[in-house]
Amino acid sequence: MAAPPPGRPYSPDGRFWWDGAAWQPVPVQQPVQAAPPGTPPQPGFPVPPPPGPQAQPGFPVPPPPGSQAQPGFPVPPPPGSQAQPGFAVPPPPGPQTARPYAAGPQAWTPAHDPAGPPGSAASVPVPPDAPRRRGTAVFALVTAGVLIAALALGGAAGAAVGLATTEPVTDDRAPSFPGSFPSEKQRYLPKVTFGMLAVDWLQGAGSWTCATSTAADPVTGATKNTICRPGDASRLHMSVSIWYDAPDKVLSVKARCDLGVGSKACTNLFAMMADTLLSPDRTLRARAASWAKKNAAKAAVTSVGGVRLETALRPHTMEAVRAI
Repeated sequence: MAAPPPGRPYSPDGRFWWDGAAWQPVPVQQPVQAAPPGTPPQPGFPVPPPPGPQAQPGFPVPPPPGSQAQPGFPVPPPPGSQAQPGFAVPPPPGPQTARPYAAGPQAWTPAHDPAGPPGSAASVPVPPDAPRRRGTAVFALVTAGVLIAALALGGAAGAAVGLATTEPVTDDRAPSFPGSFPSEKQRYLPKVTFGMLAVDWLQGAGSWTCATSTAADPVTGATKNTICRPGDASRLHMSVSIWYDAPDKVLSVKARCDLGVGSKACTNLFAMMADTLLSPDRTLRARAASWAKKNAAKAAVTSVGGVRLETALRPHTMEAVRAI
């Protein structure tokens, strides 16, 4: 048998060499030589590397004898290895060689086309199949099952509650409102007019000046708003606002005093306002004025003769609206 030409790759055990198409046995009389100087020792090999140069990168060869076939090698297994599924060749005779280099996780290497000539470019590498992540699939199935069960349970519970609490539909007529139910006419202060506040009290007795605005108030809904202030230096610290739709339809009155909580000027302003609002009823006007004096320096609320009086500290005000 002819000796292999130089430059051909050998198997790790030195018994075969690759001729470009198949593994050929090395003649028996050829002695096994040690690795050439400068070649690093290979871990796990029980024999020294065979004579001749090492395989060069890109040289299209299949896995050496005794190793498992890697994905992408379309060539039969070399002598001394077990036949792999899909190879239509019988296993060669002889004992199987040990494979110490196959233990542990193997690094993936690109597959080459062994049919190409020596020195040809390698084909596109085929990576190994990624392992299936069974844990992710199980988690997704469990999550979907829990969601479906929760939706079914929630729907059943909601239907049961709805059937148990919903009143049956009826064609009976709705009950009528009682006679004491508030109406639009009850929005206005009873027996209070714009003249008794602005003309008789503020302008006549107090010499205040008033200005009227026709812009609708967004809170009370009144169509008119008149603000009165004193004629002296206190005009910047005292005011009375009147919201009304007509001279005899007053919705709200608010007095503001910024001269200090508990001051005499603020207490007198609140007392005079309460006295004026209840002036049509002589029995109630003294009661309203007395309450305003006692509560001018604190936050309080009361109802006298259908008028609701409320004091506040920030800002320091007293407001009157219809009591319902």
